[in-house]
Amino acid sequence: MYGISRLIIATLAFVAMFAVVLLAAANETTRMETYAANFQGREIEMGADLFHQACVQCHGQNGEGLVGPALNAADLLVPEPGQTRPPRLIQKNYAGDLRSYIEGTVTYGRVGTVMPAWGQVAGGPFRPDQIHALATYIMNWGNDPGKKWGGAPDRVAVGGVEPVQEVAAQPMGTPPPRDVRSAALGKYMFEGPAGCGSCHTFNGTTGKTGPALDTVVKDKGRAYVKDSILNPSKTLAAGHANLMPQSLGFSLSDTEVESIIDYLENPAAAGTTQAAAGATPAAGGGAPDGKKIAQNAGCAACHSVDGSTLVGPSWKGIYGTEVELEGGGKATVDDAYLHESIVNPAAKVVKGFPNVMPGAYGQSLKPEEITALIDYIKSLK
Repeated sequence: MYGISRLIIATLAFVAMFAVVLLAAANETTRMETYAANFQGREIEMGADLFHQACVQCHGQNGEGLVGPALNAADLLVPEPGQTRPPRLIQKNYAGDLRSYIEGTVTYGRVGTVMPAWGQVAGGPFRPDQIHALATYIMNWGNDPGKKWGGAPDRVAVGGVEPVQEVAAQPMGTPPPRDVRSAALGKYMFEGPAGCGSCHTFNGTTGKTGPALDTVVKDKGRAYVKDSILNPSKTLAAGHANLMPQSLGFSLSDTEVESIIDYLENPAAAGTTQAAAGATPAAGGGAPDGKKIAQNAGCAACHSVDGSTLVGPSWKGIYGTEVELEGGGKATVDDAYLHESIVNPAAKVVKGFPNVMPGAYGQSLKPEEITALIDYIKSLK
């Protein structure tokens, strides 16, 4: 009898334990969904804080667009029926998804506009997890784009800076088949969707941020060039900052990558060359123009020239003044101070302003361009 009682108790215990497991399993999906929602909520909060530290001056408090384009907009955030990507990505021939587009733009900036690079891998202040949180915050507007605030209004000039106008791509003819390897496809990708010509000099393009590519395949070999496209941080060209987008490995197909290398190896095989849209014109004679350098480097996104306060201190009348620094102490704004603030912005941060200035300008700007930029700041009385 005693043995039977123990068997009954053991059976009941097993049944009870099995019931508990079933109940826990039934609640696991709900628990995980709640956890995921809470995690995303915290990530959105982090992104919102970063956005209001660094982005509102150009993109507006609610992403409605000011100096920079509207981010709280359906064409950026919501695919049209039958499409997998939003219209703005399709218009720009971007092959990746929305998150990679936003994270890549924030990380590396936009060549030819006032949008600077914010990611640490490109000399900016934000870690990858912060970039990810910022993208999550922007993408969250896709649940109700523009409607909560009545839509995105017309952009207005702030801080003496005119709104950035989207640069229309130059006509490039009918795009070659994207799934057939050819030098013509490589030329199209180089000058168009991949944006290589905005940073590199090659066969008519005049970008100067990256190294010239006229003989790169001959000098370095195809394997080196492909690795530089797919793993740009692995081997850096001497004298050039690490500003190459890290996203090309998944935004370009292998066919497109090989086609770009084919074009670099034999540009004549692609037909007549056309300079890339947005490529920097060849420099003429004379000293560099400090105002143009400021515009091209994205300085106007954070520093006004009319005394108004943006992300960073206004440049108007700042030369010769004394500024208070974070952590205590003061500094006189002279040539040496301005030079240090450009090449090593974290060394002396003005009190009351966030330490978010990208640190790549010492590499991306030539010494004479830094001097011209300082002279421009000195002229703003």
